[in-house]
Amino acid sequence: MFRFILVLACCQAALAQGYDYAAPKLSSNRNSARSQDTQYSGEYSGSQYAGDQYNMGRRNQSYFGAKYQTTAMLASKFSHLTKTWKAGSNPKAPAGYRSGVNMADLERTKLPLGILADLEDLDLPETFDARQKWPECPSLNEVRDQGCCGSCWAISAASAMTDRWCVRSKGKEQFSFGAFDLMSCCHSCGQGCRGGTLGPAWQFWVEKGLSSGGPLNSRQGCHSYPIGECRVPGEDEDAPKCSKKCQTGYNVTDVWQDRHYGRVAYSVPNDERKIMEEIYVNGPVQAAFYTYLDFNAYKSGVYRHVWGPMSGGHAVKLMGWGEEFGVKYWLVANSWGREWGEKGFFRMVRGENHCGIEENVHAGLPNYHRQGEAGEYYAGYGYN
Repeated sequence: MFRFILVLACCQAALAQGYDYAAPKLSSNRNSARSQDTQYSGEYSGSQYAGDQYNMGRRNQSYFGAKYQTTAMLASKFSHLTKTWKAGSNPKAPAGYRSGVNMADLERTKLPLGILADLEDLDLPETFDARQKWPECPSLNEVRDQGCCGSCWAISAASAMTDRWCVRSKGKEQFSFGAFDLMSCCHSCGQGCRGGTLGPAWQFWVEKGLSSGGPLNSRQGCHSYPIGECRVPGEDEDAPKCSKKCQTGYNVTDVWQDRHYGRVAYSVPNDERKIMEEIYVNGPVQAAFYTYLDFNAYKSGVYRHVWGPMSGGHAVKLMGWGEEFGVKYWLVANSWGREWGEKGFFRMVRGENHCGIEENVHAGLPNYHRQGEAGEYYAGYGYN
């Protein structure tokens, strides 16, 4: 057995329920991690897409994707370049796979750093899959679909929160957090289907809580996910307005009665080992990375960017790791439905901060003793 302590980089006295906090002495490895990517043609580099370059990539996302009617056509352009993964046909057109992270705002909105301490005796396995360690948590096998909406930042956060709600209780507590509240009610998070950031989403969970939700048209939870496939190819739909009422047929009428909360939220160090420890002890984490057009045609293997323009910033859920043919990888859940990739999952090069995958990681811990605070929920928000 081992014990762990959550350590934040700055005081969060209001959130420190049962934990001791101190400022960790960590050195940033961002520059060294990024430099390892430069050996590959077309690789992400911090200077290449700094500032407004990201917004240019997002504006061009539909343009570049629309040049190819199918991902099979797209794959034919570069499949001879892939060495660790296979590209091929996915069901949607390339422009139908949306991203949605405002990468230029990530550093500004990043939460205080959290690290797990006193883990010297923790022996991490060479291969780890959260689905196998916590079979009592069915949410680990679920793959969500963001549809025609840049809501990956909300979906991957809600999905990781759902997993952690179960993991931390050893399966005794089950609650499926929906993305609706983040998309429509969290104004500090971003612009709904026009993109958002990670840190504010996790902080919203702590401060305001999130209600339950199910897939599109499922009638499950307080709100079903509201966005399906694109009606106009390549154009994001609009997120619905924030609502104080749950959908008809749900056993709770007012959203505030259904909301469940996080206890603390934090970012995870840009460090392969620290990210692995966090996943192994507390469950899946949320990560953001730069996506390129070749990613839309991913079918299997360990993804490494080889071709095409940047298409945006994307948020996903890291839930394990392993190694294949000498290449280390992260096991990742995407939000593009089960028919994409490896049944909705993919594997990404690990330990190189490839496409920035390791430098913007967030997580949090659940609060099982707080639920349904109407006064705080309604304060400062407008509803339809």
